[in-house]
Amino acid sequence: MNKKLKDLGERRLVEWIVRRLEECEGASLPPGDDAADMLFRGRLLVSCDMLAASTDIPPGMNLRDAGFKAITSATSDIAAKGGKPIAYLVSLMLPPELSLEGFEDLWEGFEAAAKLYGGRIVGGDLNSGREIVIDVVCIGEAERTASRLGARPGDILAVTGEFGSQAAGLHALLAGRLEDPEARRVVERFSRPMARVREALELAKTSAVTASIDSSDGLAESLYQLSELNDVGFVVDDPPVSAEAERYAEKFGVSLFDLVFYGGEEYELVLTLRPKLAGKAVEAVESVGGRLIPIGRVTEEKLIKVRWADGWRVLERRGYQHF
Repeated sequence: MNKKLKDLGERRLVEWIVRRLEECEGASLPPGDDAADMLFRGRLLVSCDMLAASTDIPPGMNLRDAGFKAITSATSDIAAKGGKPIAYLVSLMLPPELSLEGFEDLWEGFEAAAKLYGGRIVGGDLNSGREIVIDVVCIGEAERTASRLGARPGDILAVTGEFGSQAAGLHALLAGRLEDPEARRVVERFSRPMARVREALELAKTSAVTASIDSSDGLAESLYQLSELNDVGFVVDDPPVSAEAERYAEKFGVSLFDLVFYGGEEYELVLTLRPKLAGKAVEAVESVGGRLIPIGRVTEEKLIKVRWADGWRVLERRGYQHF
């Protein structure tokens, strides 16, 4: 018999979670106490991110991947500021009809991502409701932070990966194309996004970064936010197009331009770099197995222009918005 959460009850569910919580180094409070504590010296970073089933878990996405994505999303904001995670607080609203198996899959997704990024799940909160809602607080540390503010005309525009696969994966899920090999490849990319923690830590050592943001709301939106904050524009003369997205777009008649610039969910870093240190930054990222791809430059003209197959385009502002 497949038990549901309502059969287990809150107390036993909390006990199950507490047994899996970890302590930070030097903690004086045990797992499951009223708060989690840690010894800390340095610069503390805190980010939070919320995921709701109705808007963030499309049909066909399993709960293990949803848990992984929730941790990644909060971690990516820490990485964009040049930091690494220490601890996570995971608060959950769960429907009573959710199976225990489904809940365990969700939690295992949290744990897999936290372990990958080097953080520990130390606490959170639990409530019941009509749908799954996940709120993750990521506590991190940084020796040197990277702000969104600081881009100057002449700086190099760069990203830590190619774009379009995640948007193609979401398109494939919503279209129910899980049997197609090309679609399955992009669905895998969408389901397991990666926060660029290792890359961020190496970049922080170079002093090359002048401005930094993550691309979770889409490359176009990230560029517009940097543009407005810094009163600059961008020329993107070498768009970071994923070959997987290109194949998917051609096969299923989807706009590749839209997949690359308006999809979101990549969790790549979008950076501006001091020109004299750009080469050093590329080498630093490659030293940890990552990629740093120069795609353009910062301009005084407050427009965002993209070189595409049919010539130059002015990039419109479109991206994911909750309301």
